[in-house]
Amino acid sequence: MKERRYPTLCSIGLLLLVAFPSQALADVAPGDVLDQSNYEKAEGLLPASVLDWIKKGDLIAEVKELTFDSSDYFAPPAKKLFQENVGKYDLDEHDTIIDAKTGARPDFIEGIPFPQPDLNDPKAGAKIMQNQFYYKYTQGNLRFPFQASWIGPSGFEREVVCAWRVLVLVGYPGAEGLSNKKSIERYGIIQVLSPFDIAGTNVLLWRYLDGRADSSFSYVPAIRRVRRLSPANRSDAFIGLDLSVDDAYGFDGKVGTFEWKLLRKQEALLPFVSNSPGLLEPAGQGQWQSAKSVKRVTYGYEKEGSQVAPWMPTNLAWIKREAYVIEMNPKDPYYNYGPQYMWVDAENFWCCYKIIHDRAGKYWKTFWVAEHPLESADKQLHWIGTGTHDMVDDRRQHASYLRSIAPENQFVYYAVEDRNDYSLAGFQKLCK
Repeated sequence: MKERRYPTLCSIGLLLLVAFPSQALADVAPGDVLDQSNYEKAEGLLPASVLDWIKKGDLIAEVKELTFDSSDYFAPPAKKLFQENVGKYDLDEHDTIIDAKTGARPDFIEGIPFPQPDLNDPKAGAKIMQNQFYYKYTQGNLRFPFQASWIGPSGFEREVVCAWRVLVLVGYPGAEGLSNKKSIERYGIIQVLSPFDIAGTNVLLWRYLDGRADSSFSYVPAIRRVRRLSPANRSDAFIGLDLSVDDAYGFDGKVGTFEWKLLRKQEALLPFVSNSPGLLEPAGQGQWQSAKSVKRVTYGYEKEGSQVAPWMPTNLAWIKREAYVIEMNPKDPYYNYGPQYMWVDAENFWCCYKIIHDRAGKYWKTFWVAEHPLESADKQLHWIGTGTHDMVDDRRQHASYLRSIAPENQFVYYAVEDRNDYSLAGFQKLCK
């Protein structure tokens, strides 16, 4: 009788490793709470730095699933033009958006310009980053207060109260037909409201539709003058925080000033303020605002008995979603950062993580944004807003965060703005 041969344990293990690589073995499900005891379950689903926070006990992540259809969470202009914009636009050598047929720069762009990025397109990374701007532009002009806080190993250190105002000239129907002789994509104003010693330190931003670098101006209360800033200043620490102006929303720089490379599309665990939407309410004159009833993010230093790092949120929802991973490198040799790696929500183009290396290529810090779903009471208007911005400097063991949508911070969308405030003369008058 012929001897029957059975595979050895060793050969079975080898087959399993080939069929199911280590990254594929890691997986999570709604209801999982990731901490030091089971952090391996999220391996490959999180950037290495974030996974390391869980491993060290600095972060505890509760996995949930969304209670709403996130594929529908686009402003009406974006939903209306989602199919129509496929193949309509392209990028030139400066990563400026052009008409795909004529090669000319369009005077007005509505909706998301590249709703279905081609993973094999050499410019896919740059197109995805253009999308993340236009997703926000479809929500019109913005106006909102926020708090910037410094957090060290022993907890809270100080807070600055600011406001952010944006006037956009592309992306949504309300901007179409507006005079735009300077080819402005958007204006922005950052205002420092308190404390007294730095109140009135304001920044004016002009972003252009063409290849020109941003124009930035700062009002300095001590000299009561507006001075022009170098575009390189956008990578400097803003008012002494661990983050810069370019770090807003994950990335708020000029797309054409970086080299972009789409590395992959993968499953990832992305942070949300809540797995259910907060309320959007009418604010008059066609404006909409986040309600005071929205969820507030609680940090470790604010929660008695918390075991996580003082700068870590304690009550976020972590959702498994598809994400693009993109490498970005600054073209400016004097830019403060070296290679950076963006993890971008593949559905709505929100930049959820940015892993920052120094100019020598060594890991430095991690910036991350928690998505905040919002919906009107009649469910006719819904989109994703920003719940919090967090920058963790792992070298210094220090962090800063911007508290965004919260009960005390009502975000106004389709805001009614005075365009004169964004001129040099109007800006100086606004600051005084």
